[in-house]
Amino acid sequence: MAEEGTEDFAKRHVIYGSAGMAAAGMIPSARKKSAAPKEDEEEAEESEEIEAVVEAPAEEETPPEPPVEAPYQGVKAAVIGHTGSGDFGRGLDRAFQRISGARLIALTDINAEKAEDSQIKSGAKSVYHAYQRMIGDESPDLVVVASSWTGERLPMGLEALNSDAHLFFEVPFTRTLKEADELLALANQKGLKIAVNNQLRCDPNLVQFHEQFPELIGELLEMRVYGAMGDSVGGEDLLTSGLHLFDVVRWFAGEMNYCTASVLLEGEIALAEDAEESENGLGPILGDAIHAQFSTSSGVKVSFVSDNRFQPLSGAAGIEFIGSKAKARLFADFPATLSLLVEDSGADKPDRTEVWKQWPETEGDYHPTIDKLNGLDACNRLVLSDIIASIDEDRAPLCSGENAMKALEMVHGVWQAATTMKRAYFPLANRLHPLSEDSQ
Repeated sequence: MAEEGTEDFAKRHVIYGSAGMAAAGMIPSARKKSAAPKEDEEEAEESEEIEAVVEAPAEEETPPEPPVEAPYQGVKAAVIGHTGSGDFGRGLDRAFQRISGARLIALTDINAEKAEDSQIKSGAKSVYHAYQRMIGDESPDLVVVASSWTGERLPMGLEALNSDAHLFFEVPFTRTLKEADELLALANQKGLKIAVNNQLRCDPNLVQFHEQFPELIGELLEMRVYGAMGDSVGGEDLLTSGLHLFDVVRWFAGEMNYCTASVLLEGEIALAEDAEESENGLGPILGDAIHAQFSTSSGVKVSFVSDNRFQPLSGAAGIEFIGSKAKARLFADFPATLSLLVEDSGADKPDRTEVWKQWPETEGDYHPTIDKLNGLDACNRLVLSDIIASIDEDRAPLCSGENAMKALEMVHGVWQAATTMKRAYFPLANRLHPLSEDSQ
């Protein structure tokens, strides 16, 4: 029995000994060791994940694409000027700043040394030294020929019209009537607009007077036109002040029938060969004292004088409107002012007295600001706004090329009548400059 018990004990010892217990998981150290590989595997997996994150190349961020600018729907304008040679006229390089319906996309200053300064002053997006390249590269809707010098008006205008752009010119429109005719014919053929900076047509007070003058002064009988005189007296005055004032004459009195004129130079009758080139690049001019008379289709008598002997009495450049009931006076500054005769003691009295007052009477400023601008800049803005509207509405601009051509025709009629000592009938048959060698 003892041996059997010993044998049984031995067998149980084999089963429950350290090895068996360890295999059965009954020894604590054995349980820890058996769990270790699992923990090691988890740590290894975590380590591999960390290494994968560290070693994986970062994905490159794609920069956002810049927003696509929608095509501009207004009038895209380009300006041609020449610093030192007519510059940009009366501030036409600045006329597009903050204006509704148009944007200045490019500017040409033929004076390359001044181009960058001109661009900064105007706010134009691009600047060029050659107007042909600017028109070709930019394809503007409106080209402004801003320089007051007239030598290149025709090629500049043709370049713009052939690119299907509308045109806006500083005064004078062209040097000759032939040039004006060619530009107007091409614009008409292409359905394009031409406007010229004869600002008085857009003056709100003068527009109101044009509507109401029959009530204010009665039937219009006569218009006495006075140039600015002074240093520009005579030929220069006729071609600068005269153009603006003759445009107003046609507005009120209608078409011209014929003209007679006297042009003097140093007290003597001036001849065509006495003509000289304008210092301001406007072409040939003649005379230092000019008197002219026009017959009109309406029967209104029209006279023009630029003679410094008359300046103390005539005052500033403008027009005296003589009606059947009263008189009015336009002072043609920019902006313009009007005065109305409101009291007259009677034409039959030797001590006659007259009382004039500014018209219209306003509670606010007589010349209100336009888009926060005043003076000449405000006048430019009025004309430019009308041009933009005329393009949108497909109508003739108030300051149209046709009106400007006929005002120029009146100027040329004065020189033609004076140098030929004959009536000059309208429309003039001679479309060249009456003072040029080609016309003589």
